[in-house]
Amino acid sequence: MNKYILYLPFGYTYLSRIKTIPKLISFILTIPIPCFIFFYFGLLSSSERDLSIGAGFVVSYVCIYIFYENGYIQNDIKTVKKERNPTLRIVGELYDFIDTNYYSIILLRTLFFVFLLFLVLYVTPYNIIIKIISYAFFTSVIYYFHNNIRNAFKTVTFFILSSSRFIFPILIFSSVMVPEKLAYIPLSILIYTLPALLIYSTKSFGLMHFIIGNENKYKIIYYFIMAVVFLLLYLLSLNNSFWLIMLIIFFYMMILVFIKEIIVNK
Repeated sequence: MNKYILYLPFGYTYLSRIKTIPKLISFILTIPIPCFIFFYFGLLSSSERDLSIGAGFVVSYVCIYIFYENGYIQNDIKTVKKERNPTLRIVGELYDFIDTNYYSIILLRTLFFVFLLFLVLYVTPYNIIIKIISYAFFTSVIYYFHNNIRNAFKTVTFFILSSSRFIFPILIFSSVMVPEKLAYIPLSILIYTLPALLIYSTKSFGLMHFIIGNENKYKIIYYFIMAVVFLLLYLLSLNNSFWLIMLIIFFYMMILVFIKEIIVNK
């Protein structure tokens, strides 16, 4: 794989964590798509659902993710040098290339971020640009602390970072959402962040490792329970469309993990 894809959004994630096309597809299906469905169909009114808002959200998500990935690069290239037993995601020639060109890589990725901001200007109001820059900065600050913590508190920063992958892109467009649905935004952590947090906590807490067991089976059970919860909420609320969207998302996630489990056990 061409090492220069790391200059592009999602390129470094592919090189360091995904590494195969099927896993890349799985990543897109697991995080960006549920986030988009939650926002576009759950929090917007039908009158606000148009191509410009949808495209603006996608580009804004990519903008924020550039800085999320920059945190990955900092951790994998710089932070690992301070660790006694680091997890090495990048090794050999690729590590040397990134380490040598670290600042130019970050600079070029930031310039790509600026280029995307100009694209957003064509489809969204000016205040959206200010929000994108602000949340990109917040992402960098959170990642700085996450990469410099070496104790159980790292679980907290992981939770904040993982939540930001859903919440920050959504908050950027809070001004166009149905006002009464703004309170539903924190529920986005139930889609990916909470199950991922419990799995991450097994690194620091042995009891959680015992409770979680097989990760895919645990996720299937989790998403099944959540689907049942939101089915009941939908039935009891007399046709609240948001609960229906949440039901669809959790059922979708359950099926997705179930397919992964089948493939893994082949």
